[in-house]
Formats: sequence, C-alpha cells, structure tokens
Amino acid sequence: MKPPKEVLFASEERKSLSEIAAFLRAAADGLERGVLILAQDERRVEVRPQGSIVLEVEYEVQGEKEKLEIEVEWMSGIEPLSIP
Repeated sequence: MKPPKEVLFASEERKSLSEIAAFLRAAADGLERGVLILAQDERRVEVRPQGSIVLEVEYEVQGEKEKLEIEVEWMSGIEPLSIP
C-alpha cells in the first residue's frame, strides 16, 4: 500500500510570460546547484532532488485550452543513471 501523499507546497498564480520564464530560469539554476527553494509569502520549502531523476514534459490541447506540464520526479535512495 502506498503511503499517503503530503503536499508541502502548492501555488497557482496568473503570471506574465516573462515572469514564468524568470521562474523557470531560477528553478533551473537551483536544480543545477542541487537545491530548489520554493517560497511564497512566509512559506519556504527547500527541495533537494537526488537519486534517479525523471523529467516528464507533456503538451496537450483540449478545444481552445492548451496546457504544458513540466514534471521532475525522483525516488530518494536510488542511484542516478550514469550517462556515458
């Protein structure tokens, strides 16, 4: 049986394309350093991806609505993939 899901940080805000691009650049920089800091108001969560990391990108269209999802997922304690 799976352990219950615990949401440590959630945010959904309307932003401009340049604000979203700035967030993605900051997220990329944080991931490259090994720590991503999620902050909103007084909330602050440090995320430290490790082990085997999977990147999932999905683009979908439903009528006039378009959606791009970028998901980074990992399981702690699993060795990273070695890429030659």
